[in-house]
Amino acid sequence: MNNLDEIHNKKILVQTSYHYTPHLETEMEIVERLLQQNNTVYWLVCNASFKTCFGNPEHQTSICKSCNQRVVNGVSFLNKNREDSSAKIIQLQYDSFIKFSDFENKFSIQNEFSSVTELKAFKYKTYDVGMATASSLVSISRDHNPNLINHKDFIFRGLLTGAYLYDTLNVVVDQIEPDLVVLFNGRFIENRPALRVCQERKLNYATHERGGKIDSFLFRLNSIPHSIETVSQEMESLWKNATDDKQFIGESFYKNRIKGVEDAWYSFTKDQQIGRLPSSFESNQNKRVVSIFNSSLDEYEGLEGFGPYFYKNDNEGIEEICKALENNESVKLYLRVHPNLKGLDNTQNKFLNETIASYKSVEIIAANDVVDTYELIRRSDIIVVFGSTVGIEAAFSGKKVILLGRAAYEKLNCVYIPQNHNQLMEALTNPEFKFPEINKEDALKYGYWNESFGYKYKSYKPSSLTNGSFKGVIINDFSPYKSFRRGIKKFVRGLFNKK
Repeated sequence: MNNLDEIHNKKILVQTSYHYTPHLETEMEIVERLLQQNNTVYWLVCNASFKTCFGNPEHQTSICKSCNQRVVNGVSFLNKNREDSSAKIIQLQYDSFIKFSDFENKFSIQNEFSSVTELKAFKYKTYDVGMATASSLVSISRDHNPNLINHKDFIFRGLLTGAYLYDTLNVVVDQIEPDLVVLFNGRFIENRPALRVCQERKLNYATHERGGKIDSFLFRLNSIPHSIETVSQEMESLWKNATDDKQFIGESFYKNRIKGVEDAWYSFTKDQQIGRLPSSFESNQNKRVVSIFNSSLDEYEGLEGFGPYFYKNDNEGIEEICKALENNESVKLYLRVHPNLKGLDNTQNKFLNETIASYKSVEIIAANDVVDTYELIRRSDIIVVFGSTVGIEAAFSGKKVILLGRAAYEKLNCVYIPQNHNQLMEALTNPEFKFPEINKEDALKYGYWNESFGYKYKSYKPSSLTNGSFKGVIINDFSPYKSFRRGIKKFVRGLFNKK
């Protein structure tokens, strides 16, 4: 059972939890293939059982009804259109195992935390429910250090939901005794319990997510989508076993990024002006130009094993660099703020605008600035990243790159990874410092992996990143809530971002 196509004659438990396109359709694709391979599928469906989830953080009734109806329609479609009538989909609901009301009445848990770090460390029995709650909160609020008092109700509902799911999933596994559990992502309040139950019981599991391209999906056995170790192994394996023109495909990844092609995720650079540089660039003669590209802290704050190697976070690292270069007239330092931070009134942006902006050693290029990222890379002497894809893109173009945080490409021979702050400053300020030679093929490995990982859809056909049809049919809720579903979601996230 090494990949999706090798799973036959098994009992499979599928936990459906994030129902926006293409994720429900991906689950349908997976279930359909499993049925065709003579597996019995138990599909565990939320019928408003969660008091919060990533798609509906405020537990809005209308969103719950819309979401549930869409899942029901998806299951119904598969039942009506499967090739083998003997193949089984058995639909399950959480309340048939443990009633949420009974669990809630007995539930007593800490609800006040002094910091996100304290919240992350909180456990229910052996389950890291605080980490999952923090991960969801950070992602929904788009703030790596949200105000916990403002989000006290969400935190309680997150802990309650996570604890309930952990206990319930243990009961489900006891009764069903599945050979494999399939879940989305494994990071959030509603799916982390399934991941932990499987890991604790040494039960095979698979996570699914978007694939490397819009027409593919990830299905990863016994690993989560964001595991750097798994990605590194996958990268090497794909390159070693490639039968197509891997050099050309690897290069196309970088070329498409420069063009702003949106074939896997949204492009953050497509609105920038080609060739545009900061006006100060004209006065950089005889200076070493160092450009820092930061990351959105909320993107990895809720993940284990991510972040800088020897700084607390990007912000602290940037400040230490600015302090060290405050009186250095031979280095021109730019900070290119990640475009994904545009318009956010969060802790990270406040720190950049108030603390980092106070240093005369750095010039900040705002998230919404139309300065061309790729021209900035081309004209800089050194690129500094904390894990951004920009790092490997710069390495591919032959630039000197310093990587300060965990990244999928950290094991490739393309970047310099200092062991401490002093080593970093030596590389930034010493003209005689010898950067490692870039292995162009290693950079191509990363590009090839991005273009190739995952399984091609057979039944789902995407029309955009968030729309598509399954065997020619758009799976929607056919309810009066349909036209409001996405609007409500945006409204709820807007509320979170104001807090």
